[in-house]
Amino acid sequence: MKEAYGVTGKNINIGADILCRASLPHEFADASGKYFDNDIGRFSSPHPDARDPRKCHEVVRIIEDFLVRYKRR
Repeated sequence: MKEAYGVTGKNINIGADILCRASLPHEFADASGKYFDNDIGRFSSPHPDARDPRKCHEVVRIIEDFLVRYKRR
Protein backbone atom coordinates (compact mmCIF):
# COMPACT_ATOMS: atom_id res chain seq x y z
CA MET A 1 0.00 0.00 0.00
CA LYS A 2 2.69 2.47 1.01
CA GLU A 3 4.72 1.88 -2.14
CA ALA A 4 1.76 1.84 -4.52
CA TYR A 5 -0.48 4.52 -3.01
CA GLY A 6 1.67 6.46 -0.57
CA VAL A 7 -0.38 5.44 2.47
CA THR A 8 0.12 2.74 5.03
CA GLY A 9 -2.39 -0.05 4.69
CA LYS A 10 -4.35 -1.54 7.53
CA ASN A 11 -4.11 -5.10 8.77
CA ILE A 12 -4.65 -7.58 5.91
CA ASN A 13 -6.87 -9.64 8.22
CA ILE A 14 -9.58 -6.98 7.89
CA GLY A 15 -10.02 -7.83 4.20
CA ALA A 16 -9.74 -11.56 4.84
CA ASP A 17 -12.38 -11.33 7.56
CA ILE A 18 -14.89 -9.56 5.36
CA LEU A 19 -14.41 -12.16 2.61
CA CYS A 20 -15.10 -14.94 5.12
CA ARG A 21 -18.15 -13.14 6.46
CA ALA A 22 -19.43 -12.45 2.94
CA SER A 23 -19.26 -16.16 2.15
CA LEU A 24 -21.75 -16.94 4.90
CA PRO A 25 -25.23 -16.90 3.42
CA HIS A 26 -27.08 -15.64 6.49
CA GLU A 27 -25.02 -12.50 7.15
CA PHE A 28 -24.82 -11.19 3.59
CA ALA A 29 -27.91 -12.79 2.07
CA ASP A 30 -29.08 -9.50 0.50
CA ALA A 31 -25.62 -8.10 -0.29
CA SER A 32 -25.39 -8.93 -3.99
CA GLY A 33 -24.35 -5.84 -5.93
CA LYS A 34 -23.66 -3.77 -2.83
CA TYR A 35 -20.32 -2.23 -1.84
CA PHE A 36 -18.90 -3.02 1.59
CA ASP A 37 -16.48 -0.38 2.87
CA ASN A 38 -13.87 -2.07 5.06
CA ASP A 39 -12.75 1.28 6.45
CA ILE A 40 -16.11 2.08 8.01
CA GLY A 41 -17.31 -1.52 8.48
CA ARG A 42 -20.62 -1.23 6.63
CA PHE A 43 -22.23 -0.98 3.21
CA SER A 44 -21.93 2.41 1.54
CA SER A 45 -21.66 4.03 -1.87
CA PRO A 46 -18.59 3.09 -3.89
CA HIS A 47 -16.24 5.65 -5.40
CA PRO A 48 -17.99 7.52 -8.27
CA ASP A 49 -15.56 5.96 -10.76
CA ALA A 50 -16.96 2.52 -9.89
CA ARG A 51 -20.33 3.68 -11.19
CA ASP A 52 -18.91 4.90 -14.50
CA PRO A 53 -19.51 2.11 -17.06
CA ARG A 54 -16.84 3.51 -19.38
CA LYS A 55 -14.17 3.40 -16.66
CA CYS A 56 -15.27 -0.04 -15.48
CA HIS A 57 -15.05 -1.37 -19.02
CA GLU A 58 -11.53 0.07 -19.37
CA VAL A 59 -10.39 -1.58 -16.14
CA VAL A 60 -11.74 -4.94 -17.33
CA ARG A 61 -10.05 -4.48 -20.72
CA ILE A 62 -6.69 -3.76 -19.10
CA ILE A 63 -6.99 -6.79 -16.81
CA GLU A 64 -7.96 -9.04 -19.73
CA ASP A 65 -5.04 -7.75 -21.82
CA PHE A 66 -2.69 -8.43 -18.93
CA LEU A 67 -4.04 -11.96 -18.51
CA VAL A 68 -3.54 -12.72 -22.20
CA ARG A 69 0.07 -11.51 -22.03
CA TYR A 70 0.68 -13.36 -18.75
CA LYS A 71 -0.63 -16.66 -20.19
CA ARG A 72 1.88 -16.50 -23.04
CA ARG A 73 4.85 -16.68 -20.65
